[in-house]
Amino acid sequence: MTAGGLMSGGAQPETIGKYRIVERIGRGAMGVVYAAIDEHLDRKVAVKLMLSDFDEEPDLRERFYREARITGQLAHRNIVTVFDLGDHEGRPFIVMELLNGHSLAEYLQQPEAQDVDAKIDLMMQVCEGLQNAHRGGVIHRDLKPSNMFVQRGGVLKILDFGVARLTASNLTASGFLVGTPEYMAPEQPQGKAVDARSDVYSAASVFYFMLTGRSPFGSRDLMRMLDAILNETPPPLTEEEAPEPLRRVLTKALSKAPEHRQQHCGELLEDLGRARRSHHATTYRVIQAALDRYRQTIAALEEHRALARSLGRPEIEAACDESVHRLQRRFPSFARAADGSALLEPMDRAAAHVSLEVLQTRHNAELAAIAALREEAAAAANPAPASPESWKNRAATFVRGLLPPRDGSPR
Repeated sequence: MTAGGLMSGGAQPETIGKYRIVERIGRGAMGVVYAAIDEHLDRKVAVKLMLSDFDEEPDLRERFYREARITGQLAHRNIVTVFDLGDHEGRPFIVMELLNGHSLAEYLQQPEAQDVDAKIDLMMQVCEGLQNAHRGGVIHRDLKPSNMFVQRGGVLKILDFGVARLTASNLTASGFLVGTPEYMAPEQPQGKAVDARSDVYSAASVFYFMLTGRSPFGSRDLMRMLDAILNETPPPLTEEEAPEPLRRVLTKALSKAPEHRQQHCGELLEDLGRARRSHHATTYRVIQAALDRYRQTIAALEEHRALARSLGRPEIEAACDESVHRLQRRFPSFARAADGSALLEPMDRAAAHVSLEVLQTRHNAELAAIAALREEAAAAANPAPASPESWKNRAATFVRGLLPPRDGSPR
């Protein structure tokens, strides 16, 4: 077998062009992706080789080359970088940066991706990458979770402009439904003109998936799905899935009519920025309320401890001291902010709400304990007057004390 030739049995090639193949890392509708080494530059790369099934399809071959040409024009941190283009035994290939991280769907399962604020950050990165592509005259037309990758460090990359179209070009894939049904804009299955607003809709569909774990219209059979895309409204997002300002942004972006959506990704980016600022403001108010309740709880514990000391109840004093220490350990950022040693630290809204609820419950318990101890102190200082029945018993005892004993013995 010659260097660069395919190994028998359909196994991976040893080399493709000047690139030494290490392993296969993926396979899509149009090609197989390998991890490889550029031995001239000693650089790790990804090589996408066109599938043999498409060798006799000039339109698909052209689309593959178009992916390389288009993506190569788009230099942006949120778009995968294309280094090279070539031909291997009659099959075209492109060479891209090798990404290290997770697909978007996998990344969303990580703990650091659970916060709504983290998801909004990813959404804004998608918009920034698409905005750059649109400025270059490129419409992606096939945005979906599998075409997005999150690197270590949280930088999102948009992949696979293989079905993208230069807005100035008339080249189309004849007879081919371009796009992925679950995420395509309504105008795509209708065969209408596709522009930046179509990517706005598809991006919003991906954002819907990021928040809910499902596409806006599920994975029903193709005809029902297309009918839903054209005629139905996605199930509304809940408060638990997204704050109200973000829900408004996505509702607009998922409008059936392109003229009712954000008109470009820059506008969508601005709307997301406003939604994030609103979310931050609401979250900060919850965090501040939790901090105030922390201070009030500590103050109540101090009052409880002082009252216990005045009553000579060391066991209650010790319990109050331990409660203070537990709160300081559980809420260290509140403890530092309360004593002025540090600024109030950021916190996601769900955690802030939980903190507020816990502290509210603890504060109420302290107020109840203080009230009970005060009643105990008042009772000790001012014994209750005897009841009439008690006075009658005392009088009878007094009278009996005046009478001689029945047996005549001296008292």
